[in-house]
Amino acid sequence: LIPNWAESYTISDDGLTFTFILRDDLKWSDGEPLTAFDYEWTYEQAVKPENGYPYLSQLEFIESVKAVDAQTLEINLTEVYAPALGQVDLLTPLPKHIWENLPWDDPEKNPEILSPSVVSGPYKLVEWQRDQYAIFEANENYWYHGAPNIERQIIEIVPDGDVAYQMFKSGEIDTTDITPENLEDAKQLDNATIYEWWSVSASISFVGLNMREGFPTSDINVRHALNYALDKDLLTEEVMLGQAQRVCSIYPETNWAFTSDVPCYDFDPDKAIELLAEAGYTLQDDKMVDENGEQLTLNLLYGPNTNQTRELMAVIIQDELGKIGINVEIQALEWASFLEEFRSAEPTWDLVLLSINSTPEPHTSFPWWLEENIPEMNFSAYINKDIEQLFDEAGATYDIDVRKEKYGEIQQIIAEDSPRIFLFFSKSRSGQNNRIKGIEPTRLGIGWNAEEWYIEEE
Repeated sequence: LIPNWAESYTISDDGLTFTFILRDDLKWSDGEPLTAFDYEWTYEQAVKPENGYPYLSQLEFIESVKAVDAQTLEINLTEVYAPALGQVDLLTPLPKHIWENLPWDDPEKNPEILSPSVVSGPYKLVEWQRDQYAIFEANENYWYHGAPNIERQIIEIVPDGDVAYQMFKSGEIDTTDITPENLEDAKQLDNATIYEWWSVSASISFVGLNMREGFPTSDINVRHALNYALDKDLLTEEVMLGQAQRVCSIYPETNWAFTSDVPCYDFDPDKAIELLAEAGYTLQDDKMVDENGEQLTLNLLYGPNTNQTRELMAVIIQDELGKIGINVEIQALEWASFLEEFRSAEPTWDLVLLSINSTPEPHTSFPWWLEENIPEMNFSAYINKDIEQLFDEAGATYDIDVRKEKYGEIQQIIAEDSPRIFLFFSKSRSGQNNRIKGIEPTRLGIGWNAEEWYIEEE
């Protein structure tokens, strides 16, 4: 809400009530005022289970949302909850005057679900075809900066990144993400500028380890050994061509809660062999075997099977672990089968390759570590009640220094327990045709001021 939607806010002495004074110039794209009553109505509908609001579980900390008047919004919490300021943004208001007699769960009876006619953002949806394109036009009633300078935007869905790059290179499209493989070629283009930045929402790549009883990776010595056996610098260079940074924590360096005071497990295959010995394995004839002479074999899962980056990562991991006698069997699945397997209550994988986007608010990672979220989000079945307690304590204070200390302890414990082998976080890159001006990427991304972009006249 701050600073875009509200002029100011206050927090009650007990920390349970947030009062926002909304801007007095908020408007919907049809010219109707956007008021606190839209927020109140949206919340009341969102918390009805029958409406199937996808973020309902993330609003459990809210006791009520009340419109004191058209410009004053009061949000009452069930308990002190520091991330509340960030998470109330999940309550993006819907236009009550359009939605109040429409169902939330049936796109056929409510076309607003897929094709909203009235919005509050800088652009209005004009036309879209699923998996093909969407056309947007400037919202003349946009209250923040007035109508965007670029009057019309067409978003094309191009599944193949290489095809998209060739379209960008030829000038057929104005913007696309730039992969590490295409970066050097893209920098030579006369008609484009390549923007690069380290995002607070960077994607972190890691290997998830199955910690269920009976799996080799349930042994902390095996987990530490795998961490030492993988050359993360090699992975970063070979896979991302240097367009990423090593990461040893659940947060990237761009996050305010990040701490460097965690074990990083620098490449040390000799140390890995020592730790495997402590776990009961010995290296015999270039094979890491258990007490029965059976070679240590790990199943490495990734998906979708068309993801060439994941395929390369899997092959490198297979090769690196093979150097200390571990047999890695790679299992590549199409996306639906991959999701079913890696979130299964009875999985067959030992290792899984994943990337997850981080967020500016560190507390949003909490669900990934909860015992109650096994196997859907806590797919490794990692259980540590100290972690859950520290997250609770970090969320129960508005003192930023205390929160940073708690998140620091969380990072240390997770790094020591090694339910994941953290690899790298990726640099963000976007190619833009030179005719587009006003682009100023920050840690928050490249599109934060898209309404101020403009087309240079030829």
